[in-house]
Amino acid sequence: MAKVLVVGKGNCLVYMTENTVEAFRQAGCQVELFAVNGHHRAHELYYRLRGMFAGGTPAVVAESLRRKIRAFQPDLIVFVLGAWQSAEVYQAAQDASPDAIRVAWVGDVFGPAESEFARYMDWIFCTDSYFMDLVRESGFSTPTAYLPLAFDPNRFYPMDVPRSNEVVYVAKSSPGRAAFVSQVTRPLTLYGRRWRKLKAPQHEIRVQRVLLAQLPMVYASCRAVLNIKNELNVVRGLNQRSFEPYGCKTPVLNDDVADLELCFEPGKEILVYHSVEELHAWHDRLTSDPDFAQSIGAAGYQRVMAEHTYAHRARQVLQQVGLK
Repeated sequence: MAKVLVVGKGNCLVYMTENTVEAFRQAGCQVELFAVNGHHRAHELYYRLRGMFAGGTPAVVAESLRRKIRAFQPDLIVFVLGAWQSAEVYQAAQDASPDAIRVAWVGDVFGPAESEFARYMDWIFCTDSYFMDLVRESGFSTPTAYLPLAFDPNRFYPMDVPRSNEVVYVAKSSPGRAAFVSQVTRPLTLYGRRWRKLKAPQHEIRVQRVLLAQLPMVYASCRAVLNIKNELNVVRGLNQRSFEPYGCKTPVLNDDVADLELCFEPGKEILVYHSVEELHAWHDRLTSDPDFAQSIGAAGYQRVMAEHTYAHRARQVLQQVGLK
């Protein structure tokens, strides 16, 4: 049984760190988590306060990580990156266990300053194929592989609940997303605090954060889920909304991104729009033809169960680095 230490920011919006921990557990590994922001608020405050007297917060985190690695002795250290760490944190992992395999699962675009992580990794897995290009452009020859996001079938699963005719969008607003949604004349249900400033009376805005525990019911009880990439951190890739609704057999109306056909068959397993007008046409079809919506949701469900669970991602990493 491989011993895996997952290092990342806990309790972030997409719960990528927690999902990675669960993925390796489902793959049969012994897994422990090191949260770089602490395992709870008091722990995070401890890092900050101690950092004031011990060379800064990164130095305190690095020393804590060093102790964790020496105690656990992992075979594999997985850095979940989107919350970037200082070089001393990566160096601590290398110093504490030189024989452990170190990999990064990168979920956010990065620039020259953040790219330093690549120097310390044996493998880099990327949720967006563009990030693989960034590694090369940054001057590193570290092996890379495409590893998209996924879903947890223990959390997102089919439910026998009534469906409304709503097309929902649960996401943070960004300048690009807000500009696009403002052009959509068909009604959408938007969840999130940052939508409160949107001037679009055709949409219903629910100014609330949907907790992870609440999200499956939102998806299971609507007609379809809209997905729009965040232009601030995605170029070609799919986000979690491309996968999680399908656990509930709910179809996804996705913007056109280059990596989409690596994961789904457009028109059969996922609906893709290239313009506002095409989104309107799909919206009309979904809300007027429940059987059509159900067929897309069912086909997408079969695909994600076969290829896109977090356990699939963990097994791919283990195989790629030679631990399975």
